[in-house]
Amino acid sequence: MTLRNLSIAGIAGAAALSLLSSQSIAAEATIRAVTAFPKTTKLSKSFLRFVDKVNAEGKGVVQIKYLGGPEITPPREQPIAMKNGLFDMIYGPAGYYLGLFPEGDFLMGGKTPMQMRKNGAVDMVNNVMRKKMNALMIGRFDAGMGLYLFLKDKPKMSANGLVDLAGLKLRSSPTYRNFLKDLGGTPVIMRPSQVYTALERGVVDGMGMGLTDILDRKLNKFVKFTVDPPFTHAGIVSIVNAKVRDGLPAAARARLQELAVDWEEDTFHFWKKAEKKERDELKRQGMTFLTIDGSAAAAYKELFKRGPWARMKKNTKVKLDVGKLKQLAY
Repeated sequence: MTLRNLSIAGIAGAAALSLLSSQSIAAEATIRAVTAFPKTTKLSKSFLRFVDKVNAEGKGVVQIKYLGGPEITPPREQPIAMKNGLFDMIYGPAGYYLGLFPEGDFLMGGKTPMQMRKNGAVDMVNNVMRKKMNALMIGRFDAGMGLYLFLKDKPKMSANGLVDLAGLKLRSSPTYRNFLKDLGGTPVIMRPSQVYTALERGVVDGMGMGLTDILDRKLNKFVKFTVDPPFTHAGIVSIVNAKVRDGLPAAARARLQELAVDWEEDTFHFWKKAEKKERDELKRQGMTFLTIDGSAAAAYKELFKRGPWARMKKNTKVKLDVGKLKQLAY
């Protein structure tokens, strides 16, 4: 081969490599994500581990670029911002946008994410979410985290063995507002970031919150009693813009969904273990756990579950068969 031919062959080879590289880069889809919680919280850190997992195992196919938390867009405005294209994915509680999507209450039915995915509950809800929000739920993460009642003072107990919250004001989210009312309390809707100041100033006497939030937010400075067991578990989901998701290459769509399903189960078990450590540390620092046993504990959980189904049943904006969904999720 002549020097000229070698040069031509080299140029052709370099061009081919360049083309392959360009095709590879073009094939790697990027999803822009935000969280409802600040980056420093345990829950956002959990989502960031999911981002790392996707970016490692989806390299060359799909990547997630984390943009930030509430500083990007306030949590309750995030679904609209995502629909308008400001970003592509949200991680946060479905309870934050029940006004927009009341069907999100199905997460409080009591079954695990794995059970709800297998029996078709997730597909049923996603069909409606696509139409209403131009969004799809790719995973319910961190569902092993329980939500508990925390109180400044030891509460009274009713004759049926349940806690009596009469005369108490408690921080709530829309998800468990009915539950607190049924126990006699007065729910006060506020963001988790506002709870410290509300407790400090006596605006609330306690709150519903995840066990793992207490030490992070230094709330055990004020609350000294925890009602055990949890009344429900976290309804935190990752949703993605449906148009963006549909526009991904098939390999990227499949890989993203596969990793999200894996993460559902991984984090379910992760928080079960993490809670034990948090519980032990809270006890060490002086927290008293007030245990409701047996039939009273079952009634306590059932009292909570009554609220989501009652809300969906009477809400004319719910666009699915609530009875059928209850059978799948309850």
